[in-house]
Amino acid sequence: MIINSHKPFWGLIRELLLKHVPILIYVLVICALDVQFHLETFNFPVTIVAILGTVIGLILAFRTNSSYDRWWEARKLWGAIVNDSRSWVRQLIEFSKTTDDESEPNLAVRRLAFRQIAWCYALGRNLRDQDPTTDLPTLIDDAEISSLQSSRNLPNDILLKQGIELSHLYKQKHLELFQFVELERTLSRLTNSMGGCERIKKTTFPATYSQVVRVLVYVFVFLLPFGLVNVPAVGLVTTSLLLSFAFLMIDKISTYLQDPFNNQPSDTPVISLSRTIEINIKQMLGEQEIPPPLAPEAGVLN
Repeated sequence: MIINSHKPFWGLIRELLLKHVPILIYVLVICALDVQFHLETFNFPVTIVAILGTVIGLILAFRTNSSYDRWWEARKLWGAIVNDSRSWVRQLIEFSKTTDDESEPNLAVRRLAFRQIAWCYALGRNLRDQDPTTDLPTLIDDAEISSLQSSRNLPNDILLKQGIELSHLYKQKHLELFQFVELERTLSRLTNSMGGCERIKKTTFPATYSQVVRVLVYVFVFLLPFGLVNVPAVGLVTTSLLLSFAFLMIDKISTYLQDPFNNQPSDTPVISLSRTIEINIKQMLGEQEIPPPLAPEAGVLN
């Protein structure tokens, strides 16, 4: 997620400038033809360009709003994951810690809590198509990691292990029925949040719609210089480049927002949120080694 917009913004401009080289050449050619042959005598109706620009602006606004809705929904789902992860561990501590000694239920609480941290990291990595086991060695034992290597949906299998161990604690009378049900409800909410993230990840923005928008933008860029042949050459070049750049930038920004788990600067900061969950849970457990929060890199929070 972009924290300091200056560096990512200039990176976006540099990316678009490369695409603007052919547009610059095209506008300069039209400008030269205008100076040589006085294209204003053809009386090209500037109204057509104005109407097309208005239509494209409305379409881009709709697409940007739709893309932002996807991005914001992803952020809300991860906000729910943060809250439910804290609630999960808090409930475990409240329900299972019945004595002051280091009994088996207390060890189970720590194991379940660390597995919850592992699940957050694994889910974030999995959504970004990265190795979901990257952050697990310090959180769960090697045998469990080995058993998860062949999983096709590692975060889901981690939640399954949580549910199985929770059921085991209930059968051993370490949890009462009400406590077991409440913990299961929290686990179900975590599953729902995971499913919501996977739905956003796997439901791509309609490719045909994106292609139509891009084609219309380039048609506008193609026609724009002809609608400005009545202005001086400097004004024709400057206005054509600025308007085309503005439309292409909005199109590019909406493309970034529509995929909030694509490991781009505008992404939901899943790894940073996972680190926040790790810090909170370890503090709740009274751990001594607490990792620091992740700091932004080049204005972007991972």
